[in-house]
Amino acid sequence: MSERMPRVDELLREEISAHIGRSLSDPRLGFVTVTSVSTSPDLRHAKVFVSTIGSEEQRVASLAALKSAASHLRTVIGKGLRIRRVPDLHFELDEAGDRGARIQQLLGSIADGGLPP
Repeated sequence: MSERMPRVDELLREEISAHIGRSLSDPRLGFVTVTSVSTSPDLRHAKVFVSTIGSEEQRVASLAALKSAASHLRTVIGKGLRIRRVPDLHFELDEAGDRGARIQQLLGSIADGGLPP
């Protein structure tokens, strides 16, 4: 893999993060952090992994708000970046933090001599 793809991924992550805070005013949108972006080699598609804070309902609502704003974000990002093709944005919840917290909880209960829940 070339060095270009990680640079494009990071650039897209920064731009998407900035524009979510600036140009979106959807009330369903809670506190959202863009954790990573994975772009296809042909730059047609980008998976945008986001982490949200709140209940499961709030997470689903935030994800729905991002999915509905994907074309707007793509247009805004396309005006600011100098890349040939701005990829279609596909938002997904990044559950790595939740899995990490669950592992910590299990390890803590084992260390205390109890059985994991």
